[in-house]
Amino acid sequence: MTLDRAMNQLRIAEHSWQTALRQHVTAPPDPGYPRRLRDLADACEEQQIAYDYAARQGLGWTPLPPAERPAPHELTPASGRPGPPELWNEFDQSLEDLSRAFEGISIPAIARAFGEISVAARALSAAIAAERGSASARVPRSA
Repeated sequence: MTLDRAMNQLRIAEHSWQTALRQHVTAPPDPGYPRRLRDLADACEEQQIAYDYAARQGLGWTPLPPAERPAPHELTPASGRPGPPELWNEFDQSLEDLSRAFEGISIPAIARAFGEISVAARALSAAIAAERGSASARVPRSA
């Protein structure tokens, strides 16, 4: 039962991750930007939890081949993304860490990388919302 649950959690988390990424594909840095970043942070946190659970259940990981895994356009420097550059540097590094983790065999490394993205996206969301004087500048969901 626990392996089935782990696989199901991974499928659900993957769906949330893909949905959150799709929100950023063609969206402009508009007033919804901080919310989309929070949604991404939430999806990454869900992925982290699912991969942590999968690791505890002894699931293995087949490494993905090395490849370019670009972020959706709205999350790239070319989009004119708002917010503090140092937080974007952390976000970009966390995406690189996830790509490297996918190329390895460690499920805990994948979980950690998703956690890093979650923290970075949540910090960006709050910073951008604060810059804009938005009520959506919230306290981080997790530490």
